[in-house]
Amino acid sequence: MSVNKQGNQYVLAETASGIPTFKHIETNEILHGQVGPYEEAYNLYVKSSSIENFAQNIVIYDLGMGCGAQIIAMYNAFLKNKKIPKLTIVSFDLEKQGLIALLKNIQLFPYAFEFEILLKKCIEQNHISHFLDDGREFEWIFIEGDFVKTIKIFEGKFPFADIVCYDFFSPASHPHLWTYEVFLNLKNHMNPKSKLITYSSATCVRAAMLAAGFFVGFGPLSGKKAKSTIAASSLNLLEEPLPLSWQTTFYRSGAKFCSVESEVSQQTILEALNSHPQWFPI
Repeated sequence: MSVNKQGNQYVLAETASGIPTFKHIETNEILHGQVGPYEEAYNLYVKSSSIENFAQNIVIYDLGMGCGAQIIAMYNAFLKNKKIPKLTIVSFDLEKQGLIALLKNIQLFPYAFEFEILLKKCIEQNHISHFLDDGREFEWIFIEGDFVKTIKIFEGKFPFADIVCYDFFSPASHPHLWTYEVFLNLKNHMNPKSKLITYSSATCVRAAMLAAGFFVGFGPLSGKKAKSTIAASSLNLLEEPLPLSWQTTFYRSGAKFCSVESEVSQQTILEALNSHPQWFPI
């Protein structure tokens, strides 16, 4: 998600292994640049969220909708897991240029073929709701604008999240989306036993999440990158929590804080990391 008022623009690109994907023109970032859009969305967000094992209504926040890989991967998981009565995906982005780019070049993305009609509806409408033949319901809501503002503007207008796919552009290019305040606000829109999943392995991101009240752990490798990050409301929801020794990593880091983090927030993060219950499990 860009702060550019004109929104995001994408062009075709390839991953390091030659898989078709897209490049964000403004930041020059390659989307899902290691393993490709669908494989990363499935391995990182679907598998880490355990949605394939759920047996309840699920609400997903798709933060940084981009070219729709998370929507398709999660919708596909919903189709396969018939124990989920209803899936709601709330997508946040500046606009829908990523979906338009995917639809325009759909012949290069086989994972999207069977969802072409769904993509067209998502481009044409901001709210979709339909029932499957087995009576289960799918709902998609699009929230347009800068997430930092829209999460506040639309307070109470959409359900709280069970799963958060945090897929905004990197902290280096869009630091305002990775601050302590953003994660604190987001936590207030998440249900108990929820998970926040992101590709980022940045020390400043993990520190901000811890300070916001999350328990934080390592997630799966995202392509050839370092391990991803999973944050949750309780320690027992994490398979591999950050160890106490991670504090050494934090204090040695030359980028302890997001570049736009306020001095007040920096102090809050420092104080929170020293006394966080993650280091003192009951």
